Amino acid sequence: MRLLLLLAFVLLLPVPAAQAQVIGAFQTDCRLGGEQTEGSYQFVVECPGKAWSPDRRFAVVQRPYRQKQPVVELQDARGRTLTRFPTLTDEMPFTVHWAPNSRRFFVNHYVGSSMSVLRVFEIVGQRAVERRALPDAAVRIATRRYPCLPPHQVLPNGARWTRDSQRIVLVTISRPDACGDFYQPRGDWQSLWMIGDMATGRIDPASIRVDRGNTGLTMPRDGAYSRP
Repeated sequence: MRLLLLLAFVLLLPVPAAQAQVIGAFQTDCRLGGEQTEGSYQFVVECPGKAWSPDRRFAVVQRPYRQKQPVVELQDARGRTLTRFPTLTDEMPFTVHWAPNSRRFFVNHYVGSSMSVLRVFEIVGQRAVERRALPDAAVRIATRRYPCLPPHQVLPNGARWTRDSQRIVLVTISRPDACGDFYQPRGDWQSLWMIGDMATGRIDPASIRVDRGNTGLTMPRDGAYSRP
């Protein structure tokens, strides 16, 4: 019975605005992949894909499978490998969101139970470097507001870039039972929206909002969120 209740909770998990359709590990229909309406690129397990930067100088590439998943790569316009991403090569789907300046991108990497986690990358020279400052800052803010949340239970998700390619609109999500055992909850929590600098990790305090969506997550539209 407890397992059935937990499964029911998983089905009720909110879907971030960054993910119009959550693609799971067992969904291998290649038609679900490719460019999405909000500008991201969906990679599907077992399916080749190529997410081009806006200037088409770079692409995140998943090659065709041959017995096992090839390592996900950053390539240049000529198809030369610049960076390999072994941590994205785990038989899980993910979405890529390029910044307007084509030098930065973030990934929402699926981790199971209809949830993903934000990873941010910057191209320095001719290779991609992961930047942890912003995701780590988002986790700290969520756990300070809701002390019952263990840091590993807070999953930031990217929604979009700002026009200056410097900041990311994101939201934190967690499992419904993240604040303790299913039968012994230690507290309550809510998803938090925020806007932060991808390089420094600084999050605008005025942008921190409790999600007010009744059915899924709803991005705020006023204040800093009204600016592109």
